[in-house]
Amino acid sequence: MLSEGARLLAKNIHKGPEMTAAVAAVNNAMSSVGVNSGLHNGYFHALKKKTPYADVPMLNRNAAEELNVAVACFDTLKFPVVEDLPKLIHEPLSKIKDALLFASGESSNG
Repeated sequence: MLSEGARLLAKNIHKGPEMTAAVAAVNNAMSSVGVNSGLHNGYFHALKKKTPYADVPMLNRNAAEELNVAVACFDTLKFPVVEDLPKLIHEPLSKIKDALLFASGESSNG
């Protein structure tokens, strides 16, 4: 029962909307920072040709801050299924398993 509960808990955390949203936000912000780095280098290259800064396409001047916000969100991530488990301390194992199954979207039927 413990290994099954641990498996369900890990599945809830790994595939839950909280983790998915946090990973997506960090990934998107990292991509934006990477694009900006390339644009930054391209801008200095463009300066040699007298291209105005405002005309550099796709430049996101807020990319670094957006990455900081996404990382901070990831660092403070909370998982409702983990927070709810202590409330079940005096419940029978079957009820705990049912709660984990419900949170993961699985059923006890298979």
